[in-house]
Amino acid sequence: MTIFGDRIFTIRLQLRRIEAEDLELLAGWSNDPLACGSYLTPENLSVDQLAVLLASGVLWSEHSKTFLIELRDGQPIGTVHYWIRPEERKTAVIAIKIARPEQRSRGYGTEAQKYLILFLFNRLDIRQVEMYTDMNNLPQQRCLQKLGFELAQTLPYTDQRVQRVGHLYRLCRQGFARQPIYQHHYA
Repeated sequence: MTIFGDRIFTIRLQLRRIEAEDLELLAGWSNDPLACGSYLTPENLSVDQLAVLLASGVLWSEHSKTFLIELRDGQPIGTVHYWIRPEERKTAVIAIKIARPEQRSRGYGTEAQKYLILFLFNRLDIRQVEMYTDMNNLPQQRCLQKLGFELAQTLPYTDQRVQRVGHLYRLCRQGFARQPIYQHHYA
């Protein structure tokens, strides 16, 4: 993993800070059911709403960062976001969206999450990382298991005013240290 300021480079990807020129693309994904897939509800954000989020620091702050996921050739394929729980400053939560359907099931989501998890445990004073997933999202559940997460609980949640049932997965620092997937990485 290589980090340059507001970019994380992985083997095949670049995770980078969102800029003003990305807002039209993000608004398109936010309003596209295909980009959100079966397990996320479209946020229906406009370019203007995203501009406010960008200007106000919601997309990039000390305790929350949203990265654009790009292939190494610069093609954007999705977003990954982490935030530190305000009530538990040692817990980070990650949310990911591979918005280009043709780029799903190629391991990009696993790679982006892996390197963001490496960043969180190695660069921040994080004790655990959590992720929520729809209970029917079997590909993401397999990914989380591969990344060493354990199922913590099943619970109802609201996604853009849509009621869903999902799983909360958790990876603690000790589990992170034991997982071979985090020991061997080259980028």
